[in-house]
Parts: sequence; C-alpha cells; structure tokens
Amino acid sequence: MPASPKSLVRGPALMALYALLGLFAFVQNMIGPAVPFLRAEFKLDYGTAALHMSAFALGQMAGGLSASLWIRRFGVRRMLWGGMIGILAGLSGLVLAPVPALSLAAILVMSYAGTQALSSIQASISQLGGEGRGQALMEANIAASVTSALAPFVLIAGVAVGLGWRAVWPAFALGLSVTAALGFRPIAREVAGAEEKGERGGRMPAAFWGFLALIFVGVGVEWSVGFWATEYLKGLPGGSVSLAAAGAGTFQIAAVCGRFASSRLMGRIGERRILWGAMALTLLGFPLYWMRAAPVTAFAGLALCGFGVATFYPLALSLALEASRGLTAKASSLAAFSAGSAIFAMPLALGLVADRASLPAALWAIPCGLAAMALLLALGGHGARR
Repeated sequence: MPASPKSLVRGPALMALYALLGLFAFVQNMIGPAVPFLRAEFKLDYGTAALHMSAFALGQMAGGLSASLWIRRFGVRRMLWGGMIGILAGLSGLVLAPVPALSLAAILVMSYAGTQALSSIQASISQLGGEGRGQALMEANIAASVTSALAPFVLIAGVAVGLGWRAVWPAFALGLSVTAALGFRPIAREVAGAEEKGERGGRMPAAFWGFLALIFVGVGVEWSVGFWATEYLKGLPGGSVSLAAAGAGTFQIAAVCGRFASSRLMGRIGERRILWGAMALTLLGFPLYWMRAAPVTAFAGLALCGFGVATFYPLALSLALEASRGLTAKASSLAAFSAGSAIFAMPLALGLVADRASLPAALWAIPCGLAAMALLLALGGHGARR
C-alpha cells in the first residue's frame, strides 16, 4: 500500500524485507574477511584468492540479467524465498568445498541465487514503500550496513569457539530461519505474487538508463574508496596494518551514519538534493584522505567519504525505480547487474593502474567518478523536468 515519505508504514512485511536484504549483505561482505582463511587452507596465491570476490560479482552480473525473467515466470515471492534458499545451498557448498574450484563454483551459485532474491526484495520494498520508497530503501540499506559490519566479527567469534570461518553458515541459517518464521506470512499477505503485467513487452524510459549509469558510477566510486582503504592507509606516517584496519573501520561506521542521516532527511528534501550533498561531502573528504598527511586528517577525510558514498546506491536505485514507471522487478534486476559490474570492474581497474603507476594516482578515479555522477544527475533532473 503506497505511503507518503512522511508516513512510511513499517509493518512486519517491510521489516522482514529489511532483514532479508541484511542477510544478503552479510553473505556478500563475509567473503573478503574469509579469503585469508581460504588462502591458508588451500595454500592459494593472491590472484586465486581474489577470484572469490570476482566470482561473486560475476554471479551478480549474470543474476541481474536474468532476474526479471525468472520473477515474471514464477512471481516475486517465490523468487525471493527461492533465492534465499539458493544462497544457503551455495554457502553450504562453500563451507564443504575441498578444493578451490568447488569454492569458486559455490560462490557463483550463492551470488546468482542471491541476486534473484535481491531483485525481488528491492522490488517488494519499492512496492510497499510507495512514494516513500526512497526512505524505505535507505532504511533497508542501513540494515545491510550493520550486517556487513558484523560479518568479520562472526568469523572472529567462530575462530574463538572452534568453528573457524565456517561459523558463517550457522549464523546465516539462523538468521534466515528466524526471518522466515516471522516474515513469511506477512510477506505473503502484503507483497504482490505476480510481477507487473505490462512488463513482458514493457520498455524502459530513457531517463531510467541514465540512472542505471548513475548506479554503476556511484557503486564504482564507493568500492574505489572502501576496497583499497586498508592498503592505502598503510602508507600513513608511522602506519601499520592495525592502524590501517582502524581506518577501514572508521569508513564502515561513517557509512552506517550516512545512511541513517539520509533516511531521516529523505521525506524533507528528497533523493536528488541528498545525493548532491553526499557527493559534495565525498569531494570534501577526498583530498584529506588522499594526502595522508597524518592519521587524524586521513581518518577524517575517509569518514567524510564513507558518509557520502554509502548513500550513492540506495539513492540512485530509488531514482531508477521511480523512472521505471512501474516496471520495478525489471529495474531492480538491471540495477543489480549494474552494481555487480561496478564491483567487478572498478577495484580491478584501480589495481591495474596502481601496478603501472601508483595507488595514489589510481585513486584520482574517485573525483573523476564524482564528476561523472554530477553530470548524470544533472541530466536526469533535466529529463524529469521535461
């Protein structure tokens, strides 16, 4: 049932959808912390270990291209729960994999199935949020930020109790079981079972493709900041791995704060104005972070960047869904493909530039990306006025 931005109805179904998005984010973000354990267990080199993150991005790209077809065939609810079960199956394969080839295959399954769930979750949140979809998507991504931050601690706790990194399996299974027990019936009542009838021959408006490009660039900027933060901060005066890790933690905390603040402001000033402000904060923080003059200034700059970039995806997604004219499942699946493409391409591209020049030189992709975002957002606003 549509709700205005100032009166978003947070019923049991919407809260369950928030939790499901958080579970997807948990799985996505546990791969990075798990890679050192996989390296030690399988005696992998860095390149092979890094393929595990690339495999997740590739699975998301493939899933994004096909999600709207599966949703149209089987309906939002079936693909939502089927995708979550597929994540559990893929995660089971990962924790049981005896060789790297099978762990990579398991991550592909996990990511492909997860993207079906992700597309269905985002479309359902948009449906229940109505005019307040932007605020609902931002709140859902706050939950995703929290569960993402919990992933490394679950691995640490698993090591402490003797389960090792494989503790992620019972953690995810328990979270999914509780969410299904509390949310299955509310979602069945409130979320439409079939996707929009006009989607089979529906064409996306031109404005949607501009916002899809905005998603790609925005996610690329976010990962350009976050993915290389620990490595870059090791170059601080008197820097160490512990200090760099603390800086990366600052980034995660700022990201949660940024999404929370944006969700509070959404109903008052709208997605576009918040996105302009987030881009300005990121541009302000970048030189402080990039110069690495001292830990205090570098951490402050990284926090400003984290506060800003964390809002890029949910805000751009809300604009894309609004521009899709009701074709929410198709728009959501294409958004998942665009985000997966950015996750796959941008850290890799920066790494290649860093190998040939330097990491500080590669990070200039961040202000260049912000300029591209500004252009796309300006063009999108002009198209909306027309």
